[in-house]
Amino acid sequence: MEAYKTTDFYLAAFLFVNGNRINETNLIGRSTTEFEFAESNELKKEVEKFYTMKALVDPLTYGSSLRSIKSMIHALKEAHTSNSNGTTNYDTNNRRNSN
Repeated sequence: MEAYKTTDFYLAAFLFVNGNRINETNLIGRSTTEFEFAESNELKKEVEKFYTMKALVDPLTYGSSLRSIKSMIHALKEAHTSNSNGTTNYDTNNRRNSN
């Protein structure tokens, strides 16, 4: 299966709030986080809506998604400094946040 990768924090939060599961996050350098999603036609349409400013989302839900994504980033950086791996799988976190 193809993967869609982005380093755009706000796009990742938008995709996440719309039910797209983050399969993996990677730390690139010291300050950039890459988010990996399963690529699909629906995801491509959502990305296009986001960048053409035609996307609609509940602001409170989007704010919650931003906080969840920030938590993932902080956990990734903490894991990276403790074990120098740089990759984190967020299956457990995604299940918890999707409820």
